[in-house]
Amino acid sequence: MKKHAFVLLFLITATIFALPEIVEKWIYSNYYAKRVMIEIGLKTRFRYEEVYKWGADKMVLVHEPVRVNWVRLGQNCYMGSDTILRRSPMLILDLEDLAFKEILQGRNLILRKADEGYEITLHDTGEYRILLTKDGLPREIERNYMNTKSKLLYEEVEPLSVSKEDVLRDYSLEDSEIEFPKELVSVLNNFKFIIIREGTSGLEIEGIYKNGQKVEIFIGSDLPKGALRINVNGLEIAIIADKETLEEIKVILKK
Repeated sequence: MKKHAFVLLFLITATIFALPEIVEKWIYSNYYAKRVMIEIGLKTRFRYEEVYKWGADKMVLVHEPVRVNWVRLGQNCYMGSDTILRRSPMLILDLEDLAFKEILQGRNLILRKADEGYEITLHDTGEYRILLTKDGLPREIERNYMNTKSKLLYEEVEPLSVSKEDVLRDYSLEDSEIEFPKELVSVLNNFKFIIIREGTSGLEIEGIYKNGQKVEIFIGSDLPKGALRINVNGLEIAIIADKETLEEIKVILKK
């Protein structure tokens, strides 16, 4: 039953299969942790975060370099910079969730015992290396994908007993959606698949364009260099894609 819940959560069509016990413990664990996110690619970026995880549900509090809070409850996601969180028009996933997605799609995983725990390697949409404690809690998650290395380093990981209701008591979850400019929506309508995630200074959207090419969109400040940059109603947006896809996106933006 739990596996079916995750399949629905990530909108995956997958065959249910047996997972190693320690991997199931990790996927369905309840924990609290402090962690550091490091990304090395077109630019080097980092984030300091707290995370609360209740099985498939999660809340992440980003403290540095900018404050961003997001929560995912079932298939509903909310985001904001303070205690008022508005509903995201798309699913929000972090690096851990992307690893879960790969595992639940039946990717070939290799599990071996490592120092004080276990190591998992995955090879498909990127190469993953994951370190777990002997109790199935995350210690480190690394992904190499499209010339970008992303790494989550976990500190002070501990089992979580406090309920979602208690953690969310001081937050207001509003159903009014975060609005994207219509020009950006026109571009997103041409994507086959989209993931939205919190960034160092705003929102980041990663997806597969209709031609099968990967596209990354950054919204906010401190945008990556070498990207197509546009300003829509005062909103700074950077788009990274191959040359042919960028030319098609430019045509859509001019309409």
